Amino acid sequence: MSGKKQHHIPQSLQRGFLFDVKAEKTYVHRRDGRHFPASISDVLAQRYFYSRQSSDGSVTLDDRITVYEDRLGRLLSRLRDIPINGGVDAALAAEVIAHLTPRTANMRRIFGSGMGQLMTAVAEAFADDDTVMTMLGLAEPEPNPVWNDHIARVFEEEPNLKMLFDRVPIERSLLDRIAFMAVKEHFVGSFDINSLGVTEVCTSILDRLDDEVRKAHNNALGQSLVADARMESLEKLKWRIQAAPPEGAILPDCVAIGTDDEVAGFLPYMMTKTASVCIVIMPLTSDKLLVGIRSGLATPNLGTFNHDAAACSDELFITASNAPIFDELRNDMGARWVGEIDALIQDALKEVLPSKNSLCSSSGKQAPLSPFTYQLTFSGLGNTEEEVAKYSETVQRVVNALHIGFNLELLDGFTFTTSFQATLEELDRGFDINTSPERMPDYIAEGAATALVLRDGVPKIRIILNAKYGVLLVGEETRDAEVALHLIVAGVAQVDTLSRMEKALPGFLLEPILTGDHGGILHCAVRKALRAYRYALDSADFGADDLFEQEFSKYLKATVDAAYANISKAKEEHAERSDFPKLFEITHGAAMDILISAARLIGHRHGMGKFELSEADASVVSALSARQLSSWAEVFSRDLQRFWQKETWTRADFYGLNIHAERVLWASGILLWRDPNSEETMIMAAPPPRQTGEHLAQ
Repeated sequence: MSGKKQHHIPQSLQRGFLFDVKAEKTYVHRRDGRHFPASISDVLAQRYFYSRQSSDGSVTLDDRITVYEDRLGRLLSRLRDIPINGGVDAALAAEVIAHLTPRTANMRRIFGSGMGQLMTAVAEAFADDDTVMTMLGLAEPEPNPVWNDHIARVFEEEPNLKMLFDRVPIERSLLDRIAFMAVKEHFVGSFDINSLGVTEVCTSILDRLDDEVRKAHNNALGQSLVADARMESLEKLKWRIQAAPPEGAILPDCVAIGTDDEVAGFLPYMMTKTASVCIVIMPLTSDKLLVGIRSGLATPNLGTFNHDAAACSDELFITASNAPIFDELRNDMGARWVGEIDALIQDALKEVLPSKNSLCSSSGKQAPLSPFTYQLTFSGLGNTEEEVAKYSETVQRVVNALHIGFNLELLDGFTFTTSFQATLEELDRGFDINTSPERMPDYIAEGAATALVLRDGVPKIRIILNAKYGVLLVGEETRDAEVALHLIVAGVAQVDTLSRMEKALPGFLLEPILTGDHGGILHCAVRKALRAYRYALDSADFGADDLFEQEFSKYLKATVDAAYANISKAKEEHAERSDFPKLFEITHGAAMDILISAARLIGHRHGMGKFELSEADASVVSALSARQLSSWAEVFSRDLQRFWQKETWTRADFYGLNIHAERVLWASGILLWRDPNSEETMIMAAPPPRQTGEHLAQ
């Protein structure tokens, strides 16, 4: 008869583990270390575990279970009457296990623990905007399959949005890129991740979790007192009665343990895969085990059953003996299923949660390679070998020290010169600079640059520095030496960067760009920015960091002002007399200048552990804000970080950042896109705004 005290493991099963048959007592061993004798009327039972008594006389879940337990008692008696090594009817064994294992508190606890961990992980994930951006496909630099599947599809399915997009006279692929960047900037900029309310929902669920788990568990039991799918699977095993370990079998609070094709050890049976379960063991008494094995498999070592069963228990197990060996088993109680739950949760979240790498964790440094040679040229620093010796020796010591952290195999050499610009122009590059996207050197700072050269078919880096930096390097002023050292490190970082790029895509930087290569054309405005970020990051903590931050901030402010002034002038001239090639050349160059200056400042700040560009120099913040580029700059910052956290790259990784060249031009009304017919790059300029007087005159 049902009542307030409801057994989640029935007394009919517990009676197989009594040390006092008349008083119906067993030994209880709890996870907290306590062990004591107890009446089975009080063991493995909770008040109203399944349901409260009905006030209107309707049948409750506990009523149904109580009625079924009459049948269960008879089934258990039949099983216990079978001698050791005797065969067992599969349907009989399957029904008993398929009823007993789903109804336990252990099952409820496992389900609740998994739900609790999952809700906590989801709450933590949605508290982190990087995670949400990853789930929406916004962690990538440009539209991607995740974005297309989850977000862009909404534009197609929402009638008003689709009608609006259809009316806009812009190539649809360009509209997609604009929408993508707008959403991405919204998340990085003004969007408050907490406004999603996910954390609050998860917290609310956690507060009600015990009630919700109890309700879900009881609803499942209410549908069927015997798990049909489990029973069908269990019937496929071959069943026998086997002898328990010499000390006597324990009864775990999960009732049965099992293993399947995907796990190496035993788990609570209800955690095994239904379709692939291959071994199941349930203790019937302290002397007998009910064992089911898939045909063709060997009988497992039953001598370790108690250790496995204890590890699969949650709160307790019971025994018919108080032997000291059972005390040892309590130490591992719960370990088996808790570890499995942790693994399951991690598997469930691994596709969602972003990598938690440090923002600048992947340094790109490689172990030193074989000995390398390079040239040292000093122009204007002395006429004799003795006069330049102090410069040469100091530079060599610096380079040898840097070789520990940088791959310098592709270092062509250093040139210190009093004729900086002339030296750059006269440098033998080894290839036709008129047809190469690398015709322009990389300017690091005033009087400091690197240039890609080709030596015997091998691309290398030449570092050109104003002679004054050689003087500063050997001078007595520490601050001056730090400035020179900083620039040398930046140049050396370019060599290391070239090595990484050549390893990933040999010959990529010197490939000619054809008119039909839209991605390649845009990338010419981006490639130097990628390198600027890297050399600024690597050289940041080699001294004079505050000075370089000031200089890089000044460069960015001046570049933004000059670039948009040039674009505005070019648009006005184009409106008067159409010249698309000239308009493209000026705007493309302006975009490149903005990206390089922004990447250089961002990289330097990241190298100093400063990851919020909004906290940079006020003039920079103001210049970006005036052109609605504040959120873009944060997006650019994150995309640069992610690019350099990759171990290697594909061409798509490089071209994916092209959207930033497009974005800084959108701010001035310049649109670039690929012609779907010719594959060439198209440009459109929004007309310059009318003057107020002209508007009024009309």
